[in-house]
Amino acid sequence: MAMPRHAQAEFESLSKRNPSVLDSLIVGARCAGSTLAIHLSRAGKRVLAIDASNLPSDQPLSTHWISPYGMAMLDELGLGDKVRRFAPPVPSMMYGLDDITGRIEYPAGGSCSCPRRTDLDALLLDEARASGAEVRTRTKLVRLLREGERVVGAVVEHAGLREEIRARIVVGADGPHSTTAALVGAEEYHGYECPRALYWAYWPRPNWFDEDPRYRGGAMNCTFGNDVIFVFPTNRDLLLIGVAFPKTQLPEWKGRSLEKLTETLRRNRYTAPLTTGQPASKAIGALKLRFFFRQATGLGWALVGDAGLFMDPSPGFGITDAFRDARALGRAIVEGEHQALVRYWRQRDATSIDLFEYSRSRGALGHNNPLNRMLYGKLAAEPELQARLLASQNRQCSPLTIFAPSDIKKWAEQAVLRGEVSVIEPLMEMSQRSEQIRAEIAYRERLAGQADFAPVQAAASDTPGSYVPGGHCAVGAGEQL
Repeated sequence: MAMPRHAQAEFESLSKRNPSVLDSLIVGARCAGSTLAIHLSRAGKRVLAIDASNLPSDQPLSTHWISPYGMAMLDELGLGDKVRRFAPPVPSMMYGLDDITGRIEYPAGGSCSCPRRTDLDALLLDEARASGAEVRTRTKLVRLLREGERVVGAVVEHAGLREEIRARIVVGADGPHSTTAALVGAEEYHGYECPRALYWAYWPRPNWFDEDPRYRGGAMNCTFGNDVIFVFPTNRDLLLIGVAFPKTQLPEWKGRSLEKLTETLRRNRYTAPLTTGQPASKAIGALKLRFFFRQATGLGWALVGDAGLFMDPSPGFGITDAFRDARALGRAIVEGEHQALVRYWRQRDATSIDLFEYSRSRGALGHNNPLNRMLYGKLAAEPELQARLLASQNRQCSPLTIFAPSDIKKWAEQAVLRGEVSVIEPLMEMSQRSEQIRAEIAYRERLAGQADFAPVQAAASDTPGSYVPGGHCAVGAGEQL
């Protein structure tokens, strides 16, 4: 069912009837919002981006990680080399479970980057302004303006003064606790509570960090016991170092977060040498996270970035996905038809559900199990699997297809014959969960295929059936064990 003709006509003619109407009002001007402003302004659209914060400023909840795919999108905007100049490329990433570790090496010209958000956001804001967008910081969204069911603008506030701004579309790029999403009533679906809490801080980068064979100037994202330990080498000669631990342990951290963080990191053989001195920051925490999809568009509004899709940060997809979705939404807005926004929403889901489930499995409390330790050992030893891991970071394949189900079955059978029967239970759980994920992917792809004909509807119908979260997923979604 297509959009009603009268609503489509209103969508197409709103700015023509009133030349003072903006093409786009973007609420939130960090990675997703400022990148969207760049795309729209370069396409000739009149854009205003606002942010409640005094940007540029640091973003507490950020690993700073930009994958090779994300750097390629910055290159498309002509900004990749500028980022590389102030945030030198990260040449590798160490992964592993307990004593089983490996390293993914990024080829020359295809490395990642970990820029501090103060510097990255400043670059994006400057480029948005240079492209023709107006940017106002310390300006917050108060309420939305409507004509019937359609959003036609917003009331914003700066320095105690309020102003009505009319816009053809209002875009929420204001993070997981999006005011825009709340005001439009965007429905959440496929969500769950994070089982972990996180604390991290910044330490000075040792002058031997690039040459030491344990680090090689790279990042680290490994699970030791129940803790996910991560190291991201950012610019300004700093290392972001932290831990994601079961939330049940939070009482042990209360009132002594920096002390407890330092103790935890100094017990780990990889982070102990990096945290001998005093940290360069206080401890920063994220204690109650919820991950979700949200309905991404309606009449006169859209969501982008963490406002519409927020996933476990364990693999570090956030900034890269913000760039990806800002580009896709920009194209849909430029196309000028509401159905293009519906396609953006449904295609976002179809291309993100595997990443979402991969992130869920990486952050799950049961991730460190005998079956996954066996798989990590295979990954560390086999160049073909490492090539698939690299391809997944370049978005050339799904991270759920790194291991073939037939190989997992074969390796598990061999382990059982050796008497390692502890792989059986996680194998059974993996098989069940792979079936659920496969069904979810098929459902999202079907909705994307129907987007040209489907009406905008409440996302409560966006759940195909019951879904049981799990912690064991390293299986290709296209094949059943």
